[in-house]
Amino acid sequence: MIQIYSNSLGKEELNAVEKVFDSKWLGKGPKTEEFITNISRKIVTSNFEGMGFTVATNSNFITTTCCTEGIFQIMDLLGIKEGDEVILPSISFVGVANAIMYKNAKPIFCDVDKHTLNPTVKHIEEKITPKTKAVIVIHYAGVPCDIENISSLCKKHDIKLIEDNANSPFSKVNNINTGVIGDFGVWSFDAMKILVAGDCGLIYCKNKDDMKTIKERCYLGLTSGSGMSNPIDKKWWEFDVSYPGRRSIVNDITSAIGLEQLKKVDGFINKRYEYHEMYNQGLIDLEWLQTPPSSFNKSSYYMYWIQLEDENTRNELAKHLKENEIYTTFRYYPLHWVEHYKEVGGEWELPNTELVAKTTLCLPLHQALTNEEVNKVIEKIREFK
Repeated sequence: MIQIYSNSLGKEELNAVEKVFDSKWLGKGPKTEEFITNISRKIVTSNFEGMGFTVATNSNFITTTCCTEGIFQIMDLLGIKEGDEVILPSISFVGVANAIMYKNAKPIFCDVDKHTLNPTVKHIEEKITPKTKAVIVIHYAGVPCDIENISSLCKKHDIKLIEDNANSPFSKVNNINTGVIGDFGVWSFDAMKILVAGDCGLIYCKNKDDMKTIKERCYLGLTSGSGMSNPIDKKWWEFDVSYPGRRSIVNDITSAIGLEQLKKVDGFINKRYEYHEMYNQGLIDLEWLQTPPSSFNKSSYYMYWIQLEDENTRNELAKHLKENEIYTTFRYYPLHWVEHYKEVGGEWELPNTELVAKTTLCLPLHQALTNEEVNKVIEKIREFK
């Protein structure tokens, strides 16, 4: 079966893990700090300051157990509570809505552009009320949304902007990495993402005081050092906490894998781009489907999607491909269709979301594919009609 997602792990990652084993330090330690430093350097671009943004450093970033935990932490930090509203596209990952619901706040689902599957300024603006505390956007499939104008809209209304960067780890808008344009950003490095470190995520805070708070809360709320980090004239077993925080930290085994993947990730994205273009060239002349729109900004090429004439055609094509050992899917199932979220109330009129959910199909796209496999996908789609 040709899988829709996969990863590329090799001897380099195994050797790195072996070194961590040899060190006898398997928890959060020097490899985790090195991973945070290296990935923050890669995310922060050379002309970041010239664009009018505060220059980010590793003190603006922290690793955590997963992208979803990052959203939970940010909801806590912002003091989101019952009665508050948080706007997000219905086409989002379930963990995002869960974080909002966990705070007894109300997720307000907005529509998306029917071709990019990203929300626009208009879609977000029409959902803003005096109760709106935050907006969460996703850069669908790695293609950046209109994040600069959305950021301006949020500043105008004094609303916090959070970027779900799970699809777009190194996508860029005017040479600025997505994830650091809003007030907060979260990344995912789970087993099916572009850069893989097992279960791992990354949080960005534009404000360094916010990051200091999140760092404490990710490690039990501890405010004082312990063990060897304490001065010798103190009782190193003493500690204090500022908040009943969770233990949401990453260990050196995970970070060692991430460091090796970070060395390879540019090659991964280049290979994904190559396969993206193969799909474009092989499918663009078919009048009965639509390929993704061109992006003027840099994508991470996390997913490749096509859009069909109607739901029946989409479903039959997915079945045809599966019968030919090609796995496809649609990401992400609209959250306003999920029964649990209907309990929060609201009559959601999201015509574009409902259209794309019935007509969109995501094809295999990852660096572990071969040219032969991509050509097989193209061939089987072309023979469908």
